[in-house]
Amino acid sequence: MRSTEHGDDRHSAGAGGLDGRLLHDAVRLVLRAVAAARDEGGRATPTSGAPQLNRDKVDSEAAMLLRAALPLADAVPGLRASLTRLGAELAAPTASEVAVRLCLHPGVALDLALVPLHLGALGLGDPRLEPLLEDLFGHDRLRGPERPPHRELEQQWLHGLWSGGTDPAELARAVSASCLGWEFDHVAGTTDDAYAFTHAILYASDHGRRRVALPRPVSAITADAEAILAVALDAGNHDVAAEALWTWPMLGLDDPPLAARARDLLAAVSSERGFLPGPGFDPAVHDQLPLPERDAYVLRTSYHTTLVHGLLLASVLDGGPHRPGAAPHAAPARPGAASALLPYCPSRPGAQEWWGRISSLSAGEQDALAPALAAMALRRAAVNADLAVLRQILDVVAAHRLAETPAVRQARLLLRRAVACAGIAAGYSEAAQATSAG
Repeated sequence: MRSTEHGDDRHSAGAGGLDGRLLHDAVRLVLRAVAAARDEGGRATPTSGAPQLNRDKVDSEAAMLLRAALPLADAVPGLRASLTRLGAELAAPTASEVAVRLCLHPGVALDLALVPLHLGALGLGDPRLEPLLEDLFGHDRLRGPERPPHRELEQQWLHGLWSGGTDPAELARAVSASCLGWEFDHVAGTTDDAYAFTHAILYASDHGRRRVALPRPVSAITADAEAILAVALDAGNHDVAAEALWTWPMLGLDDPPLAARARDLLAAVSSERGFLPGPGFDPAVHDQLPLPERDAYVLRTSYHTTLVHGLLLASVLDGGPHRPGAAPHAAPARPGAASALLPYCPSRPGAQEWWGRISSLSAGEQDALAPALAAMALRRAAVNADLAVLRQILDVVAAHRLAETPAVRQARLLLRRAVACAGIAAGYSEAAQATSAG
């Protein structure tokens, strides 16, 4: 059984504007990455040290972008031709080559079949694979290895591409078991934790195509997304920022002030460079490379970031089921909140573009971003284990009546536990002294 999707006319008026052009730029760069990944087999890593492209990963992510962008094919000039080329490139492996891999690895067949599943959902699949897919993904499907909860969500999403839908009860259980079911760790959470959150949003909502029952209030989910986005912007990590930003369009919500500013930043950077630089991109290294190696360096360091920016743009432009009632935004901060927080967030390498934009805003516009500035400052203090600064930031938050966001609440808990640790250490020291004296 196979689900077939066709592009429709749903798109915003912006499809023919800057966002549409940047989406097309992303598709064209991904086309180059797909071709480069095929050509790189066995080629030595260049002097830049950038890791080689992984063909399976590039193809799988390119298929996701193809499916996301196809509804906009006729709304963006030239996009249909580029998507047609991308579909042809992804369909290039022979059916027998794909079939052998699936037969030998039935427990991970859904992962290996991501490209043919996406092509099949778009009506571009190879019918010769259908009997094998029916056998692999039917009632006798082998579940394969144990997976983290957000990866279980991915399995349900992929199986739904083949079957035409996902069981609502199973989906609800998987979403509740994922990191969407509890508050994100904004004090010590890792980049991998952030990706688990953003991927869970994508899989659960099917890239914004379906309304999903969330295990927590939508305001709690978006509060986590805002803090993840804030930390990514402060680190200059466009990759995590782009993925965090798709929370709002994929859940059918309007952008809060931080998300709107962040989308403008990513659009400006992408428009200026022709791609969105990834975490591994170093402009100094790029500029010193011989011209023939520069494009390979861009693809190796930035294809993924440009691709997820394309997924974000497609979700924004195509739209989806709007969630009734926008997520509530925090009450405005007292005037001067931003100016009191900014000294704790000096600009740092990799994020100059973001902080340059912040400095150009009016005081009122900066104050609208005060909760995000607090999240950035608290994260810096926590990472540096500077509890004195952490307390100062919390005092600023209280003085300006900023909302009790997850980052603020977790910082208060960190201080409380630090006091307990100090008491334990003091007791240990006294006991040691007594033993020594005895």
